[in-house]
Amino acid sequence: MAKNYWPHAIVGSLILIVASCVATIILAVKNPVEMDGFYFERYQNVDENINEIEASLRRFDAKYALKFEAKFDGLSGHFAIAVAPKNGSVAPNFTHEILLTRPATNEQNQNLDAKFEGQILKTQSVTLPKKGRWQILLKISDANDTGFYKFNFEAR
Repeated sequence: MAKNYWPHAIVGSLILIVASCVATIILAVKNPVEMDGFYFERYQNVDENINEIEASLRRFDAKYALKFEAKFDGLSGHFAIAVAPKNGSVAPNFTHEILLTRPATNEQNQNLDAKFEGQILKTQSVTLPKKGRWQILLKISDANDTGFYKFNFEAR
């Protein structure tokens, strides 16, 4: 007598589909989109104004070149971000916000104070709470345009 296995395959497929849906929902709840702070604003504002934000970022990138450097000895150190005008003129006064964060969580976020020393934006001394992957999120503006940058580094 021959057995038909296709009914078992259909039931197994349905169970896998339901399990995949549950796993997707659990991951989405643990990592909601509003937790992303890349643009330093609520995600609803970013969603409504993304075209203007991206146009301003393109204009800022056309005017300035940025270079990131993390200067650490163990878990203590500071960050330096060189902001050089591409046209060779003197950099204007900038406003800036700097956020130190871990990619997977917002629990250890730190807003950093920084000052310009010439064309280098230098943060105050920072002590990282733990080793691992970290990010610096930077929002920097001249009089007309704003740039958003993400710099990744590894604390050892």
